[in-house]
Amino acid sequence: MIERWRPKMHTFHLPISEATITLEDVEVLFGLPTDGIHVAYLHALRDYTGLDYLHMLQWLTGFQPAGPTALSGVSRFQRMPVRHHLVAMDTEITDDSPPEDIDRHMRLLLLLMFGGILFPNTSENLVSLRFLRHLERLDDLSGYN
Repeated sequence: MIERWRPKMHTFHLPISEATITLEDVEVLFGLPTDGIHVAYLHALRDYTGLDYLHMLQWLTGFQPAGPTALSGVSRFQRMPVRHHLVAMDTEITDDSPPEDIDRHMRLLLLLMFGGILFPNTSENLVSLRFLRHLERLDDLSGYN
């Protein structure tokens, strides 16, 4: 598939004469590190059911959709109930809020950002719960690439 590699330019030249950018290019152009913890779909999550994802969502964020019917497929659900929950929750977050509440709020915001902005589905109204595992330990987020 690869015709030749140009180490000085960090590009691959394909047989159809197109070059693709590499992780080194991303690091140089955008200043994003490429040597940290990678984001991957864990094999353990492949056996999760919709209820497993809903329990994880409840545990990590305190948010519980109306029921299993809120899911679209096994691991996606509507964005709007989360947005409504966040709007209601905004009035509750203050300087005196417990760290657990702030962490739950942060996880929901990040879940919306991942599912709605960074990795949207074609209809742009569903959020994937597959990112929840990566939001379990918020202190590790700066190490992800």
